[in-house]
Amino acid sequence: MANKTSAMVEAGILSAIAIVFALINMYVPFVGMFLNFIWPLPIILCGTRHGMRWSIMSLLVAGAAIAILITPLHAFTLTAVFGMLGVVLGECMRRRLTPLRLLAVGSVAAFISLMVSLLISILIMGINPLVMFFDTFDKSLLEVAAFYRQQGMNEEEIEKAIASAKHMFGMVRIIMPGAFLICAPLITFANYQAARAILNKLGEHFAGFPPFTSWDVPRWTLIPYGLSLLMITYYMSQPASALYLLGVNIQMVCSVIYVMQGLSVGFWYIEKQGRPKWWRTMLVSLIFISQFVSQVVVLFGAFDLIFDFRRKRPVSPK
Repeated sequence: MANKTSAMVEAGILSAIAIVFALINMYVPFVGMFLNFIWPLPIILCGTRHGMRWSIMSLLVAGAAIAILITPLHAFTLTAVFGMLGVVLGECMRRRLTPLRLLAVGSVAAFISLMVSLLISILIMGINPLVMFFDTFDKSLLEVAAFYRQQGMNEEEIEKAIASAKHMFGMVRIIMPGAFLICAPLITFANYQAARAILNKLGEHFAGFPPFTSWDVPRWTLIPYGLSLLMITYYMSQPASALYLLGVNIQMVCSVIYVMQGLSVGFWYIEKQGRPKWWRTMLVSLIFISQFVSQVVVLFGAFDLIFDFRRKRPVSPK
């Protein structure tokens, strides 16, 4: 009875925290943007400490309160997209899955929940969040053009700026499926790290991921990466074809993976050579600043899978 009362109290407190997170996300957009990614955290903590039944109850209570205080659509988005991840991660941590296995399971759950919520929004609610997002962008371009004219820019410069923005968002439209695939493990990783830090403080030890300098992706990822480059090259003249779009998305996902692989090698080398830590900060900054550097890091990560710069893989007997 005491355990049940304790679980009920903690579930209520964690539901309240989830509601506060949602309110901050609604009324303090800049801070809320970051809180949105760790919104499942209270649900994860509840599931880890008391089981899936209590995490689901906590999620339902939080969702109902958010629907009343904000909007049903906002409540649906949070509970459908992040709620499933919270329940799954909580159960995975309760079962003490290894970090890598937990990341895999959580990423699948996050991706499925994103897709399901998108389909429900389109088929049942008649709302396409992606169309709304890009419509908002198209309208904002008109406002940006008007602002540039007020600042005295000539029409030629305005057209170049607008064309550049349209090209960038045209690429965003193309890589949106791949972006969902990338977001899923990132959200899972962030929530596990946050939940682990809190639970470790409470005396429950959970293993962390391997050191970043030892991260290594499977060699087989070179196969889809190579195929994607061939698909992009072959269908370059047909940018609207399904195979070209598939190739671009596969290439984008693999590039992000190889950026992490390349950074891991770079950090390992900096550490091995005893270089100052600001070298790592500079390397990460250059990836976001320079497209050339980011491409070099991608290729470096891919070549590491072939040449094994860190000598991590066992040498096959002759």
